[in-house]
Amino acid sequence: MTDRQSRRTFIRNTVSALAAAHVLPFRNDLMASSVENGGASELPLVQLPGTDRTLPRLGFGGYPVSRGRDEEKAVDVIAHAVKIGIRYFDTAPSYGNGTSEKRIGIALKQSGVKRADFFIATKTLARKADGARRELEESLKRLQMEYVDSIQVHAVSNDYETVFTDDSVLNGLEKAKEEGLVRHIGFTVHTNPQYAIECMERYSFDTALVPINPIDTKYLSFTRKFLPVAIEKKIGVVAMKVYAGGSLLKAKKATAGELLQYALSQPGVHIVVPGCERVEHIDEAFHAASGFNDPLEPKEIAAIEEKIGPHKGRDSEWYKETGK
Repeated sequence: MTDRQSRRTFIRNTVSALAAAHVLPFRNDLMASSVENGGASELPLVQLPGTDRTLPRLGFGGYPVSRGRDEEKAVDVIAHAVKIGIRYFDTAPSYGNGTSEKRIGIALKQSGVKRADFFIATKTLARKADGARRELEESLKRLQMEYVDSIQVHAVSNDYETVFTDDSVLNGLEKAKEEGLVRHIGFTVHTNPQYAIECMERYSFDTALVPINPIDTKYLSFTRKFLPVAIEKKIGVVAMKVYAGGSLLKAKKATAGELLQYALSQPGVHIVVPGCERVEHIDEAFHAASGFNDPLEPKEIAAIEEKIGPHKGRDSEWYKETGK
């Protein structure tokens, strides 16, 4: 088989897998060529499973904009994300004690883009219904919004069983959904893919936010263990920690562009949310995502995984469980 035939076979197989997972990034007619009130964009689009939304595959990770005292600068960064076509914004009350939500709310309010065009995903660390309700109401005030598109049960770990008890967080979120305060319910897991699998087995979550990056494949791998189950469950997957919490960039093991395209190439991943603290970070991510028309070939994926070297515990992924 020639290299060209191998590439065609790979693309055909990958597109089939992605189509089964509702990922459609390769058709030119699904490219966002213009954005209402926001300038031009060529970000590939995806139909996010678990929702009725079609969105750009590049999202915005809202933790970095919670840092620093310069609110105007942070709002400008978020506004730039809107301008280049980003519509999925990930945030949480725990990001700067509400600072991320507040700044995102200000920027989106000022953007002139219709609220319905955005997908806002926030979180709750509560495990009881009343606590989740309080966090949600506070989040809505900071975001200056009447509803959020998704609220995620945040940082589920070895406490996962508490999420499913009577009067649990899910009871509170389901009631909020009935009242129109929430459109979708998701979860986030950082520490171990087994906890994410347990969540999917016990409840019909709409979305999941999990770490996806090349060093992940070497220890407690969400890429290897979680994504195949997520495809089977038809759950919308948003990739976080695409830079491994910054460790891969700091070690200069791979470029931001390589890491973004690595995550986008994984079957079952729909949207990536790199953390962006400066305008140049957004432009770098946009450059990588807007040019993403084909998945990386298997040999390219393997080369990235090889060059980053061995897993070095918390120095590689500080957010995962220690021990094996």
